[in-house]
Amino acid sequence: MNIATRADCLEDETVEYLAALAERTTVTVELGLQSSSDETAKLINRGHTFEDFVMGYQKLRRASEKIQICVHLILGLPGEDDARMLQSVRDVAALRPDQVKLHLLHVIKNTVMADIYNEGRYGPMTQAAYTQVVAKALTLL
Repeated sequence: MNIATRADCLEDETVEYLAALAERTTVTVELGLQSSSDETAKLINRGHTFEDFVMGYQKLRRASEKIQICVHLILGLPGEDDARMLQSVRDVAALRPDQVKLHLLHVIKNTVMADIYNEGRYGPMTQAAYTQVVAKALTLL
């Protein structure tokens, strides 16, 4: 069973239930972090800090060794250069998750991010730049 949520939404009762469930079946919890930069999180209206994420992650990790944890990162967020993206990868690698998903930012019409894009305040990564960052990220993970 795969469940996707935010680390700051893991109430104690939910974590206890997931730990019990993991005794009966395979459970993977996918946690959306996107970036470990609090500045980026604020810009994209993420609603939590990296510290909030780590607290939820650790709560889940302590609850059961059987729960697989997957962390999601988005590459190419506004204001993030290669160094900032790779710092997020390092921060996640230090947590030692079971899985990591790397995503390229996808801008959806009629969203705040689309407004930022349309105003010229954001430009997507090129395929070559994305490939280079992913290759470096894989070596860090």
